[in-house]
Amino acid sequence: MEKQLILVPSVTYAMKAKSILDRYKLRSYIERTPKTHQMYSCGYCLFVPENADTAHDILLRHGIRIIGRVARDSS
Repeated sequence: MEKQLILVPSVTYAMKAKSILDRYKLRSYIERTPKTHQMYSCGYCLFVPENADTAHDILLRHGIRIIGRVARDSS
């Protein structure tokens, strides 16, 4: 199963999203968006190492705007 990055429109959304996922005991990390995907987001995204589908659903329920999801490069 590949690791997922959740793309958000701003660093503020990334910080809010991380805070929400922390409350649900889901690990997440704010990271720089890979250059290949920076045209779609602000330059920051959320790395969710496990349960990315669950995290995605939780964030949508809490009003977090998600631009998309991409697989994290293993390099």
